[in-house]
Amino acid sequence: MSVDRTACPGQPFVPPPGAGVLAHSRALRFWLDPANLAARLEQAGPVVPTRTGPATAFQINDPALLRKVGSDEDTFRFWGPDPSLRDFAEDGVVGLEGAAHRERRAVMRPAFAASRFTGLGPSVQARTRQLLADLPADRPLDMRVEMSRIACGLLVSCVLNSELAPDILSKIAAARSTLSGGMFWRYALAPWPWVPVPRRRACRRALAELDEAVRQVRARHRPDPDGQDLVSLLEAAAPGNPQVVQRDVRALLIAGMETSASTLAWACYELGRYPHYQQALQDEADAAPDTSRLHAHQLPLATAFVQEVTRLHGIPFLVRRTRHETFQGGVRIPAGSVVTLPLGALRRDRNRYHDPDVFDPRRWLPHAEPPPAPTALFAYGLGPRYCPGAAAADAMLPVALATLAGSRTLRPARPGRKIGVSLELTPTPKGLTMYATPCEPRLPGTSPEPGVRHLGDVHR
Repeated sequence: MSVDRTACPGQPFVPPPGAGVLAHSRALRFWLDPANLAARLEQAGPVVPTRTGPATAFQINDPALLRKVGSDEDTFRFWGPDPSLRDFAEDGVVGLEGAAHRERRAVMRPAFAASRFTGLGPSVQARTRQLLADLPADRPLDMRVEMSRIACGLLVSCVLNSELAPDILSKIAAARSTLSGGMFWRYALAPWPWVPVPRRRACRRALAELDEAVRQVRARHRPDPDGQDLVSLLEAAAPGNPQVVQRDVRALLIAGMETSASTLAWACYELGRYPHYQQALQDEADAAPDTSRLHAHQLPLATAFVQEVTRLHGIPFLVRRTRHETFQGGVRIPAGSVVTLPLGALRRDRNRYHDPDVFDPRRWLPHAEPPPAPTALFAYGLGPRYCPGAAAADAMLPVALATLAGSRTLRPARPGRKIGVSLELTPTPKGLTMYATPCEPRLPGTSPEPGVRHLGDVHR
């Protein structure tokens, strides 16, 4: 049994306050619960056939083999180009394969260079404050929707150099879960086309709203002077073919909003369970040399918090489908088989992490012992499908989280209520409702000393 470090020595364990425990679907617990996967991982071989309904999937348990399978496009098909997802991916970058996919990524590469995001923090901070100003303080909020709105607003403003009208932004935030869940079910049920896909009609409406948002992004686009911003590069690579640009921006909007919204929603869940972190994050931001111009590198606790959220709540598995029969780890895998890469289980591997089921951002702080291994998180995938926007997310999410903690006090609307895990491409907390009341202004002269001396003591 893991020991919760929030308990004081000599005192009995007390469950943390706030949001209740997670409740995974019984039918899909194998797929969604990383703790369950981790338990199986310790007893399993390198490749394990698993029965799920009428299908057999193959789980890759060996880390070295996982990297090999995840990077081998000749043997394994990535989920995006699957014919079942044609309505979502069309011919955008997510739906391309092989040379076409590599060429399209090469077009976008200058816009995603890490050097372009080193100064992004102040813009993220200002935009986050604008988005938070629209949060009502007098009623419970669905954090899955609100964090989708913030994630989409940041992506459009700080990466795509554009803006969305508030009503369009709200519609896309509400539609994100429908789109993500629709893609999940469409892919999961692809081997059995006679099985009805849930929410098909709702998905069509959500796609229409998404296309309207993409048109607005392009209409309000503000090009960088050097022409190296993302939308400018895409338009220059497809002159006279606006449909190609429309599809690529749509794909990037879905993908970029998806993971950031999930991370921020789970961060709210953990802040509800461990409210003392809200003050610690605010103290860290207040200790910055210029509190109106925050940067991710000034926020080690916020960065560590995001990494720990990713470790516990990140994408639980990646999916591939075999193009032809193959042998992996001594196991025959037929053509067309689903192959799963259980990233969530590796993130709870007891050989890598002390008390792996405990939420403890301190394990990622500078000079932590043992030193952290961020590459073991697989936060942005692996191989040729590694997320091109990784540098942008690393620059944005810690600043957005610190701004959220410094602007609003989060508390669960129904303490102790079980929180579900949604069946989406990136699972998010289902049923997480919280109040977000404005923080009391700090009295003059009470700001923490530079360095935030208590970073290592936030549990005490």
